[in-house]
Amino acid sequence: MQIGYVQLVDLDPAGYLDVKMAIDRDRKVPEGSTVTVISEGIFGDKSVAIKPCRRFQAPVGGVDAARGAPPAAPAADQGPVCRPGAFLAANDTIPAGKGAPTIDDILFKMDTVTGSLSDVARTVKIEFVTNGGIAELRKTIASTNALVTNLNDVANTQSKALTATMASLRRTLNAIDSATVDSTMHSLSAASKSLASLTRNLDSSSLRVNALLAKADSGKGTIGLLMNDPGVYNNLRALLARLDSLTADIKANPKKYLNVKVF
Repeated sequence: MQIGYVQLVDLDPAGYLDVKMAIDRDRKVPEGSTVTVISEGIFGDKSVAIKPCRRFQAPVGGVDAARGAPPAAPAADQGPVCRPGAFLAANDTIPAGKGAPTIDDILFKMDTVTGSLSDVARTVKIEFVTNGGIAELRKTIASTNALVTNLNDVANTQSKALTATMASLRRTLNAIDSATVDSTMHSLSAASKSLASLTRNLDSSSLRVNALLAKADSGKGTIGLLMNDPGVYNNLRALLARLDSLTADIKANPKKYLNVKVF
């Protein structure tokens, strides 16, 4: 916003420009403000811009009136500190602030960027043209294409093999007769029932054999008496001894026992 105009520009003995500004009477410049020269448009027109102070200094022991909090420690990069409600008097001096970059500064930056781009282009040329980087890149691309082709061939082969396997599996499943499978399952079920019946019979026989063995072991019945009565064993041995004696006597004196007459 325009609040006045430049009234006079003069060169002081130190080599600086003294600019005298005429400001509207109803305008006041806050204490701590700075001025910079800025460009107006693209034709080189200049204006003096006043930047007001925004860092208010609170009284000693008080608070920052602008933010309602204790003031922070001043920093050099945050501009000057000013008092709230304080303004510059007439014919006072406004210090110069940090100005915007000039066309020369911009051109210098552009020259620097251009030089960096030239260095990059030179490096790229050396690596890709002089040192054969483009040829290596082409070889890498060719190798990658060959690898992709091989992978496609492998994928196609595996796909064909999988298709053939699935077709063979379908033929095998179709060749299975469901009636035969049902008959086999019925036969297995009948065999399982027969096996269960045989197991029950074996259990019953085992119980009976165990009962007989227990009875024989207890000495009951003929078998038990023969197994547990020692007298039966002794009598049997005496009988065998007498039979042996009788057999020997018959062999020694056959006429005693056999009388053969011939008519």
